[in-house]
Amino acid sequence: MPSTYEVTAIRKCETRNAFESVTHLCGEAYDGSQWQIPHEDAIEGMRCGRFEFLVPTLEGKQGKLVIARSPYNRYYLKCAQDRGEPTSLLRLPSA
Repeated sequence: MPSTYEVTAIRKCETRNAFESVTHLCGEAYDGSQWQIPHEDAIEGMRCGRFEFLVPTLEGKQGKLVIARSPYNRYYLKCAQDRGEPTSLLRLPSA
């Protein structure tokens, strides 16, 4: 069973490509400390079944992150409700 983490912020690089702009997922651990994981490590952890990530949606609920493939043939994370670009992640504040 995967460990579930709530993503509350992101780190990103300045690029015009929304599919490659998120570099890290960030959140708060149960003890109040902050965690961050590189985007590529999060994808690998999800593929192996170790991690599951949730993000807040506009409706005030939790959306599950899924692995998708960009038009540039790279893997990226997006909310299951997002149509294409990872808009739910990109709406989160920067860490």
